[in-house]
Amino acid sequence: MIDLIDKVKENIESAFLEIADAANRAGRTTEDVKIMAVTKTHPAEYITAAVKNGITHIGENRISEGGRKIRELGSDYAIFHAIGVLHRKEVRQAARDFQWLDAVHKIEIIEEIARRNVSPNMLLEVNTSGEEAKKGFPPDIDLLEDVLGRALELSLPVKGFLTVGPLGGDVDKQRKAFENLRYIRDSMESRLKVSLPELSMGMSDDFALAVLEGSTMVRLGRRLFGSRGK
Repeated sequence: MIDLIDKVKENIESAFLEIADAANRAGRTTEDVKIMAVTKTHPAEYITAAVKNGITHIGENRISEGGRKIRELGSDYAIFHAIGVLHRKEVRQAARDFQWLDAVHKIEIIEEIARRNVSPNMLLEVNTSGEEAKKGFPPDIDLLEDVLGRALELSLPVKGFLTVGPLGGDVDKQRKAFENLRYIRDSMESRLKVSLPELSMGMSDDFALAVLEGSTMVRLGRRLFGSRGK
């Protein structure tokens, strides 16, 4: 366990250096950006290693797997985010176990959360890359205004947006996808007169680019823990 904690510490420090460099280039500070440790398929001790190194935000892709770890460690051990595809049948457990639902991608999910009279913090997922394999609302300003308006009408605490950058390593396309999400957030704040402070964008391969374009939270798994299953 000590070796794991030391390894994660080294990787966190390295990631923070990249974040600091990108933030400085963008006229931002490191305080503007949070690291979320993504612990999908890893046992609970990986969460412990991250928390012991100052990480407070933990992301889990699978509701049932994440729920087991949360019950093992305690719901107050960290701030737990559900970041994977959320199905309607999973809303009850997700809202019970997680403080944040970060990948809300359908109006039906919004309605189901409201129906259960729960209010976890929420991010709306937007497919800014346009890739068919990805989930999320299309990056249509008028549509998103209607969706966000409905969520606010239902008194749900939407805090911002999430996107997954395009595959393939094309820097221009990656930056454009992140820039688009920032533009959407700014437009929604202006149109609806609400505060949407969170932009969850950037993962292990593209988080520095996301910071350049305004990310407030980067989701790091392999960068902190190495490849899964090893």
